[in-house]
Amino acid sequence: MPASPVCRFATFEEQIMTTHTQETNHAALALAVATADRIDDTLKAFTYRPDAYADVPPGKTGPLAGIPVAVKDLIDTADMPTTYGSKIFQGYRPQKDAWIVSKLRAAGAVIFGKTVTTEFAWRDPGATVNPWNTGHSPGGSSSGSAAAVGAGIVPIALGTQTVGSVIRPASYCGAVGYKPTYGLIPTEGVHALAPTLDHLGFITSSFYWAAVCHAVIARDNAIAAPASAKAFAAGVKPRKIGIYRSSQWAQVEDDVQQNFDAVVRRLEALGVECVDAGLGMDIRDLNKLVVDVLAYEAHAAIDDDIKDAEMLAGPYTRELVSRGATISKETYQGLIEQVGVLRAGRDVLLKDLDAIMTITSPTTALKGLEKTGDASFCAPATLLGLPAVTTPSGFSTDFLPYGVQLIGRADGDLALLQTGQWLSTILPSMKPASL
Repeated sequence: MPASPVCRFATFEEQIMTTHTQETNHAALALAVATADRIDDTLKAFTYRPDAYADVPPGKTGPLAGIPVAVKDLIDTADMPTTYGSKIFQGYRPQKDAWIVSKLRAAGAVIFGKTVTTEFAWRDPGATVNPWNTGHSPGGSSSGSAAAVGAGIVPIALGTQTVGSVIRPASYCGAVGYKPTYGLIPTEGVHALAPTLDHLGFITSSFYWAAVCHAVIARDNAIAAPASAKAFAAGVKPRKIGIYRSSQWAQVEDDVQQNFDAVVRRLEALGVECVDAGLGMDIRDLNKLVVDVLAYEAHAAIDDDIKDAEMLAGPYTRELVSRGATISKETYQGLIEQVGVLRAGRDVLLKDLDAIMTITSPTTALKGLEKTGDASFCAPATLLGLPAVTTPSGFSTDFLPYGVQLIGRADGDLALLQTGQWLSTILPSMKPASL
């Protein structure tokens, strides 16, 4: 049955406010535990949660002090199992935390648990459902992270994106997604899928938390984090936005087109100049390049993991590895040269533009759990290594969220987050899904 889009509790910003005292630290964690205990049997966002959490040290302060953060099960945690979404790694426990997990702990965050990922962050899905309509997919590969945030369990969850695995599931689940500039966050301790394309990212309940993560984790600068949600609330209004529909626009579902066009009209009504924009290559060629690079590199990253236990691997994983084995080293080197040329010319694409806006997927969340959705409109930003964000932009008649995607300049992540925050203020507000 569809879940009604009715708020069942205040947002974390409203509950926790902006000063992380010992009392509010415990309130944030208690809220997350109570919500997960109540709904995760239905949502199935988590593969593991501790039986108990260490107390937040007295006097602990900081932008993430005491804030519960969920971690995608592709990312190593020394004190929790890490299975990479695969039966092959059931019960596996890494010897140390991934770089990003260490950074979160150092910033005072509470690692709340591990969230469901598709196998090795590819296409074989887990059991997670969409919090807005449980008969539909949450997207992938960061399915559990997106659902946990969309359902209001945690305000921050880690995701990874090799094609569209932060932006698309965040959009499907009614959350904010933030994929940083390529290479901004080290991927040490994250199982590789395709290192040329792999990004770490964040799925959050607001652009405020995304901006805090950018400052504290990506930039290692707690001073630059927004002082409060209220101080960040206005965002920064853009002057000119590039509108990217692409040669594939006819394949986009009518209601998704209509929602996107309505956002464009809203921007124009508020004085934002909207102009047609491109991304350097036809979207079909961009996606083919992504898939070919991914297949070759995935073969190198995954083949050793599955070769002695191939029947435990999912069919999509096996097919990807097999395809990668057919691509020669010479062909791959040519592909990497193409990626280099495109990334070298990416700054020209945003000349005189504050951002490029496009959709997150040609559909809303798919019915059923067999497939995680179409990431073709996310692939260009991933291939180019440009930062991207998504914000909710309304609901379908099935109570499924729409989202629009903004793509920014390389290393212009903070400016993009500020633009995203402003955009979110002119679009329908969204509270957590009610399960």
